[in-house]
Amino acid sequence: MEFQIGVSTPTPPACPKKAIELFFVTHPKAPKALLGPFLSQEDAACGLVVMRSAEAVVTSSLVDGIDELTRWTGINNGAICRAFAGTSGGHHE
Repeated sequence: MEFQIGVSTPTPPACPKKAIELFFVTHPKAPKALLGPFLSQEDAACGLVVMRSAEAVVTSSLVDGIDELTRWTGINNGAICRAFAGTSGGHHE
């Protein structure tokens, strides 16, 4: 699933209750995600602002679960990108 700022996307199908969605900022010229993981689409959108590339997009991936290191990394990545993007909101689990 891909998201772009200002572009509406279809609602994703229902997901299993245990599935967790992680978000990443990717670019077509890069072989893997440039930023992420993020725990929310909003934090990943801040990553798009930080990236400053019209070709960068937010992608998501469903995982069965995440460990504490991944959760902490997602929270930290979101806080850093919000700070650089100049926003104060965010996702904290």
